[in-house]
Amino acid sequence: MGSTNVGERLNTLLEEYNSSHAHWLNKELKLKKEFILVAWLRLTFFVGAFALPFVVFQVWSLPFFCLFFVLFFTFLVFVWRANKVSERRQYTQHRIRLLKKELRCANNNWTDEVDGEELIEPDHEYAHDLDLFGKGSLFQFINRTSTKGGYLQLAYKLKNISFSSPDIEAKQKAIAELAVMDEYRQHYYALGAQIAEGNKKNRVLDLNKLPDLTFLSKLTKVVIISFLSFLLVSIVLISFNVWSVDIVAYLFFVGLFISGSRLKNINRVHGEVASLGNYLDRYSNLIKHVEQTDYTSSYLKEVKEKLSTDGKKASVVMKQLAGHIKLFDQRLNMLLGVVLNGFFLWDLIVCVRLQQWYSKYGTQLNVWLQALHELEAMNSLATFSFNHPDAIFPKLSDDVIFKADKLGHPLIPTQERVSNSFRYSSSQRICVVTGANMAGKSTFLRTVGVALVLAGNGCAVAAKEFTYKPMLFITNMRAIDNLLKHESYFFAELSRLKMIIDRLKEAGELFFILDEILKGTNSLDKYQGSMALIKQLVDLNGCGLVATHDLELGQLAKQTSGRVFNNCFEVSFKGDGLNFDYKLREGVTQSHNATFLMMKMGLIPKENVRQ
Repeated sequence: MGSTNVGERLNTLLEEYNSSHAHWLNKELKLKKEFILVAWLRLTFFVGAFALPFVVFQVWSLPFFCLFFVLFFTFLVFVWRANKVSERRQYTQHRIRLLKKELRCANNNWTDEVDGEELIEPDHEYAHDLDLFGKGSLFQFINRTSTKGGYLQLAYKLKNISFSSPDIEAKQKAIAELAVMDEYRQHYYALGAQIAEGNKKNRVLDLNKLPDLTFLSKLTKVVIISFLSFLLVSIVLISFNVWSVDIVAYLFFVGLFISGSRLKNINRVHGEVASLGNYLDRYSNLIKHVEQTDYTSSYLKEVKEKLSTDGKKASVVMKQLAGHIKLFDQRLNMLLGVVLNGFFLWDLIVCVRLQQWYSKYGTQLNVWLQALHELEAMNSLATFSFNHPDAIFPKLSDDVIFKADKLGHPLIPTQERVSNSFRYSSSQRICVVTGANMAGKSTFLRTVGVALVLAGNGCAVAAKEFTYKPMLFITNMRAIDNLLKHESYFFAELSRLKMIIDRLKEAGELFFILDEILKGTNSLDKYQGSMALIKQLVDLNGCGLVATHDLELGQLAKQTSGRVFNNCFEVSFKGDGLNFDYKLREGVTQSHNATFLMMKMGLIPKENVRQ
């Protein structure tokens, strides 16, 4: 894809987002006006219901009550309408929020978004070194999830890339399919965002601990059926004046006694599911959105198939659970709860319904939510692909370790990005990258690492061409000392390197990225240790990148018969300044700039510098 075509596609994309943003802003304005109008009408009919009948009629006659009920019923209609408009406004606001984020990302102004800082794992095999989480991170840039589960699933995917070619290829097809379904993805985001709106207490259902309903024995169910049957018979007999109406009072207290005998268990169950009715109801709407979508890729079809059980749609079954919990929440109204339990054993009946539901579908609930969260995470990756028309889906190989043409870091704006071509020949295993300070070594290492993370999730990467061999991936770029464990920086780095060696021996092959190894020792010790380590990595069939300032490591190319090769970044001096082109070249660097920079910053006097 030529640069002109890419530029045109980006401009078109920006226009589409701006147009859509304007459309939803206009929709929100209309809904706001409707909401205000309905609010005034609601207030008018409420006041009218309790004032107008007294003004028009002098006595409480049939016309008085007819007028009251007409006005009050109309008030209830407008209450219902207000709730519907409010829900549509929430949905619209979520669409606007997403489009604003897309526009900010398109204008390189995205670092104020949720950054996933709490997801940082300093000991992770590669995530911390590659800045996958935190401010200015890849996660912050690509995250388009709106539920907590989707948020965590996206993080999981970035931390656990796939090494299976068939799995990666299946995900590529799924993401390619989702990438062109922009309306589907935006609608998915808004429905997901409404799940939190339906759960004001920000509670989640503990899927690892389903409610314990074993207290509902067969005897309890017999008691419930017998009580309700007797109540029905009593009402019939009272209607025919066979029994006295006083029997109702006795039944009421018997009902309270029966319900009260299980009150502790009932309270415990309700405490585990209380206020989750709307939360699950919104999830049901999200499932329905997926059910109504026809996918073509096998991966998406497999995920969708998980949203059904025993021939029933998961959206319908989920809504049943939401309905049971909403009925359960009626007990929160103390007066209503007493009446319902006294006459109908309400809490026990709802518990029986919950027991029946969980016995049929309890094990499926987690499967359904995981499927939804997987789709949500995939939507984020698909949005990345959609927003980057210059990105391509990698080709997978059993032979080519790494081959990239015009590979760039996706977080660097396109107009500022310097892309590089890089490859391994069939005999090469480790590339030693040298270069002066700030010449681009670390950025290049992270560019390769981020590309492998995206590729391992089936996502497109910022390159013109990209072929690689999926394999275990580990980095060592910023070892951290640990005061609590009494570990020095040098010991932490050695521990990391040992872990790489051990994993390499187990797996037989892995790709590693090492940045300035053995920084915590003297120069001679560092040189000797680095030489020995790289040779061992080669002998163990390891492959990867090693960035270093030790130019002597360039000798490894001859000592290993070309299995180690050299690339570098150069810096040139222009007048009184430095010039960085950030272009990767073959060979060992010949430039240095540390002394020059120290002199320019006034750290050392010019006369102390040997020419």
